[in-house]
Amino acid sequence: MMPIYIAGMGCSIPKERLTNQELIKTLDTSEEWIEAHTGILERRRANTEVDTSDLGVDATRSALAAARWPREELELLICATCTPDTQVPSTAALIGRKLGIDPICFDLNAACSGFVFGLATAASMMAHMGFRRAALCNAEKFTKVTDYQDRRSAIFFGDSSATVLLERERPAVGFEIVDLALASCNEGTEYVQIPLGGYFVQDGRKVKDYALRHFYRSASEILERNDVRPKDLRAFVGHQANLRLLEQVVNRLGLSEEQHWSNVRWIGNQGSAGVITTFCTRVAQRATQLDKGDLFLLTVFGAGFTSGSVLLRWVGESQRTNQVARASELAVEPPSQAAAVAAGP
Repeated sequence: MMPIYIAGMGCSIPKERLTNQELIKTLDTSEEWIEAHTGILERRRANTEVDTSDLGVDATRSALAAARWPREELELLICATCTPDTQVPSTAALIGRKLGIDPICFDLNAACSGFVFGLATAASMMAHMGFRRAALCNAEKFTKVTDYQDRRSAIFFGDSSATVLLERERPAVGFEIVDLALASCNEGTEYVQIPLGGYFVQDGRKVKDYALRHFYRSASEILERNDVRPKDLRAFVGHQANLRLLEQVVNRLGLSEEQHWSNVRWIGNQGSAGVITTFCTRVAQRATQLDKGDLFLLTVFGAGFTSGSVLLRWVGESQRTNQVARASELAVEPPSQAAAVAAGP
């Protein structure tokens, strides 16, 4: 595969918090039960007037600023989402309009696997159609499809967006896409659904069984194919479904707590956006600690069922500034420890 690189990242994380204490006011459950079963303490919620495309615009602007790219240089803009503003037009087109640009725009829906499926799609188009610079935006407003009277779903979801910028030329600081793996298991289509005009519903027990199996299979496949041992990874980031599920995956893969990056505890399940908001904010926090050649594994699982993994390699030198990634807020730690990223590198 022609080398494709991530040259910049940015994310948009709403400031409003929805805590377990607030949720139990209308749900027949307890704070202790929610934390014990999901590991989630709070979620982020965008204002009612904020659309999925607005979150996408904020994340894309942040990524463009991080990479110092003029927005007019984007030739391709893909929005991976399962909570679009409208069925027609695409959320990507709305993001393009709000940014005042006209790249090739379309949406992609692989449910919570949208980041890896979107990377594969963008990389293929860049390799075969000659696009030089592209943006993949993962934007989700799950709070608009969450039934807050349903304990089975209300405890999980939050809103966020993240954008990665892709180019064919190797950047001074960034990530190389080493390998991608995709899979589908379509016998599970009835277990996770958002009916048209309806709310998110799932069979949690069935989903967990499939998720554990396909998480491990996807991650193991790409590691074995590239002769990489789990201990060789700088970090692993999984779909931010819930912390308890991720802990089981990490333990089965034999990864350390230090290698496991997550933000679901403080932002909730963000659909396709969670894996990349986690990666974006952690890279921004730890950019000066990264070494050339560091490997990162991102593995996802979503409705359908879909699953996938991407292996990334850091191509910057040690002690670089955090110009590759910017976040509106680093919400990967408890609120008292959250930090803001500077507007300039």
